[in-house]
Amino acid sequence: MKRVAAALFTATVVSLTVAGCTSDSESSDTTVTTTAGVLDRASDAVSSAANAAQGAISSAQGAVSSMQSAAAGLTSRASGAVDAIQSGAFVAAFRAGYPDLSEGRDDAAIEDIYAETCAAIDANVDESTVVSELQVRAGNGGTEATPEQAQQIYNIAKPLC
Repeated sequence: MKRVAAALFTATVVSLTVAGCTSDSESSDTTVTTTAGVLDRASDAVSSAANAAQGAISSAQGAVSSMQSAAAGLTSRASGAVDAIQSGAFVAAFRAGYPDLSEGRDDAAIEDIYAETCAAIDANVDESTVVSELQVRAGNGGTEATPEQAQQIYNIAKPLC
């Protein structure tokens, strides 16, 4: 933008200088008319350059906004993929380590155990309280998980949360 303004200023000065170098035979009215025409053209050129610069800025801002939206979408999808992987890892470990606690449960039910455990961990609930709650939450068919099983389930969940 600075270069365009400098070029326009230079062109205006040159035009004014040339207009001022008319022959003595021309009247002063012709010189004034010529000078006014040059100034009008210079003004139009500056306005056109300013409009073009504003258009370029608007386009650049739109491109930046589009890139930010795309990045946010990718981050959201990546986060969702990581959550699904972590949840799936918990379900697989739970099923493998505790077949009696997994029996008759679908993956969603086991994912709920994981989600509730992570929510408690994220809320800075004391570990012993979370483990006690896991005894009931992980229990199956009216039978609670043992304190050892609940602690192991906590140990599986915590690094995945």
